[in-house]
Amino acid sequence: MSIKKFYYKGLNSFTLRQFSSKINTTVFSTTVICLMLFITICLLSACLTMKNSMNANIKELAPVDAMFTTNINMDKYYDRYRNYGYNDSQIKNSHYTAKEMFALFHFDITSYLKDYIEVNTYATPDFTMNHTLGSKLDSIRTQFPFLDYDTMESIMKISDYNKLAKFYGIKEYSLNNDEYMIVADFKSMVDVRNIALKNSEVIHLFGHTLKPKYDSCQDGFLEMSSNHINTGIILVPDNVVEEEYLVQNHLIGNYKTTDREEITKIENNINQLSKDAKANEYLLPSGTTKLAIQEATVGLSAMVTFIGLYLGMIFLISSAAILGLKELSESSDNKERFRMLRKIGTDEKMIHKALFRQIAIFFLLPLILALIHSIFGIMFAVKILEVFGTDELLPSIIATAIVIVMIYGGYFLITYSCSKSIIKERY
Repeated sequence: MSIKKFYYKGLNSFTLRQFSSKINTTVFSTTVICLMLFITICLLSACLTMKNSMNANIKELAPVDAMFTTNINMDKYYDRYRNYGYNDSQIKNSHYTAKEMFALFHFDITSYLKDYIEVNTYATPDFTMNHTLGSKLDSIRTQFPFLDYDTMESIMKISDYNKLAKFYGIKEYSLNNDEYMIVADFKSMVDVRNIALKNSEVIHLFGHTLKPKYDSCQDGFLEMSSNHINTGIILVPDNVVEEEYLVQNHLIGNYKTTDREEITKIENNINQLSKDAKANEYLLPSGTTKLAIQEATVGLSAMVTFIGLYLGMIFLISSAAILGLKELSESSDNKERFRMLRKIGTDEKMIHKALFRQIAIFFLLPLILALIHSIFGIMFAVKILEVFGTDELLPSIIATAIVIVMIYGGYFLITYSCSKSIIKERY
């Protein structure tokens, strides 16, 4: 009102008086509508991101048909595995690769595979995250106090990883004899590890001193999944690794058949092996298959999509409908005021413009505030969504914006059109 040129221009003074006369009585309802719109924006964006990311992850993170993993040398860390629920026989008999373990159950897994590879991972209690973070450990502990820094690091030979990478169709790497690198794709852990890598922290492993080849984690993974779960694998030259520290063997392959029913039968036969009496003496390899990942992802993405669309649409339509009905009621009450404007010579174009602005203010005010809140809400949600991947966040936000413009904007235009009809002079 202090800006006279704006206040007395056209019907701005009338529009602002209309707004200020109702603001005190609409604070609560506008607040509720703002919260509903905030929930709509965050829900739709997050749920669509999860759905799109999970669908994209299947192609990227499950590039082959099956992966079978068996624990080796469990007796070397008896207490640890006993606490995990393995019995004495299983721990004692943990000296077989995945293929050899299947053979003990008289099951030739390779007969069902058209191609396969075997790779190993290593670990030692003398090499944990404490050792990879080096001089940055104390500052990282302060920033991330809830991480388990005593967890044994997973170690792979560079030749094994490259064999895996070639099979997966992802990037291969090379190392000099005095270098190491870390592959990871779980964003939070990538950020933690990058602090140490940027500081060029050296590691001491099996009597060797190694320096980092890169100043950041490189993208890569071992285990198939529908999510980005690789918190870090240490890749080292082959001559560094000592075989006595072998902890897992992985058999990775593609089935000979592509028929879904036949694949299901194969996997059911594998599951039946757990009922064999030998399962109490020998630990069957654990399996991760593309089919199982797809089925789990379809169910989860369908549930997430339903929740997001159902709640989001309900809140969005409810908010727009409440505002629309409220403005129609106000237009009906203000018919006399608009009649007075006509009596003092105001033309219909100016009256419609004032009505448009009045309705626009009440529709835009809660939406703008909800958008501001949703920026911080989505920033928080990203921390949770990063396990699924946030590459699809921007397309999901754009899709959410389109939905809001169509539904919320549609209600706005309908409200304006009906309000024009209400205040129209009857002759």
